[in-house]
Amino acid sequence: MTTIVLLAAGASRRFGSTCKLQTPYRGKPLIRHAAQAVLATGLPALAVTADPAVENLLPEFRIIRSIGPQSQSLRAGLGAVDDDRALVVLGDMPHVDAALLLRLAAAPAPAAASDGDRITPPASLPRSMFADIALLSGDQGAGAVLRTRPDLHRVRVDTWLLRDVDRPDDLY
Repeated sequence: MTTIVLLAAGASRRFGSTCKLQTPYRGKPLIRHAAQAVLATGLPALAVTADPAVENLLPEFRIIRSIGPQSQSLRAGLGAVDDDRALVVLGDMPHVDAALLLRLAAAPAPAAASDGDRITPPASLPRSMFADIALLSGDQGAGAVLRTRPDLHRVRVDTWLLRDVDRPDDLY
């Protein structure tokens, strides 16, 4: 079984003084786009957050609190997974949909989304990788470990689907 880990604990430093995950995008807070894709899969899910205001936008999720860099949030999320694998989704990727998440969940793990040139989240991580990911530090995600894996399954998608929001201009 797969548990989805929605990472929503970033500091949004490049976005400015407001929390990007709360910022309206196409009629709802940015975080709700990824959250609704996760919920539409029907898979068990949890969210890693650092901000109570973001938590309030995710009432359907089991919340894991983590304050620190991305590696710490990822470690906290994976530590709460009881299943054989975790599907890591970023809260600032509003175009990711349930179909992609289900394709990744069904793919042999490890698996990551790819536009042909790069690998990006979302990514499916087998439990056997959790210990290696726990060794990461700073603002690193699982990509550092995934890139070393010759057995990585790349799930090909259009580049626009993998767009994330880092700056206010990314919303347009």
